[in-house]
Amino acid sequence: MFNAEQRDTLARIVFGWILLALLWRWSNGAMLSQLEAPVLGNVYKDLTFWLFQLLGVQHALTASHPAALLLDGTLTLSAVILVVRPRRVWAARTYTVSILVYFIVQTTYANHHYRPIIGLVVAGLPFMFRSLGRFAALFQGLRFYVLFIYTSAGLYKVFRGSWTNLDQMTGIIENTQLELFLAAPEGWHAQLFTWLLQHQTASWLLFLLATLMEAIFIIGYFTRRYDVWLFITAMSLHIGFYFTMRFFAFELIVLDLTLLPWERILPRAPSTITGVAPAQAPAVP
Repeated sequence: MFNAEQRDTLARIVFGWILLALLWRWSNGAMLSQLEAPVLGNVYKDLTFWLFQLLGVQHALTASHPAALLLDGTLTLSAVILVVRPRRVWAARTYTVSILVYFIVQTTYANHHYRPIIGLVVAGLPFMFRSLGRFAALFQGLRFYVLFIYTSAGLYKVFRGSWTNLDQMTGIIENTQLELFLAAPEGWHAQLFTWLLQHQTASWLLFLLATLMEAIFIIGYFTRRYDVWLFITAMSLHIGFYFTMRFFAFELIVLDLTLLPWERILPRAPSTITGVAPAQAPAVP
């Protein structure tokens, strides 16, 4: 069970990470106010996306620069407030609503489901509640969710039979790295991809290793004993994906933090979040 001070520290860590991710999106022109009123979008088969489309939310935000800027500013400012004042549950609720709207609108016009951003969408949920019991329950819920993300990714490759295809990894490189080969064929990354294309067995072994590393997260459903090792595995996967696919899921790492034993890492102190002061020792006569 977390106490109030531990919750505050976790809020600063989580929303500090989120703030970095948002600033990175600002620098890359990925905020709604930077989309320059796009008109071509894709709501996929998602009912939530369709609901927003029918209500005109996507168009209303992207067609009006002040409205888009207001949402972007609200989203960023709420993260800043939670870093400075982690007990402001209204800011966490504002952030959670804002990031959901941002995710749907931005994904619609990006015409691509960038899945790692889901880390930013759900990471704020535990901090919407002042109750330490509800916070702890939702924080543990996020732990199970991140276990599901990795486990399902690994088992999908197993049951789909991808791991048996020797050309699976080389096919991924050929389909995703053409731009790099054309723009910077002499760079170290292009040279690495060239080597992987020339050594199909080595590429397949890397793909098989990634599949096993993802599937092993199923252990977390039965025990928390190996959570630190699962966290290290997750970080290794992110680093490996960067080198082998030029893909780094920075936004998803915020959910990986739930695998760390924060109850032991953070110092324990009497809880003050409910306004009840700790009992005082009787005075010695």
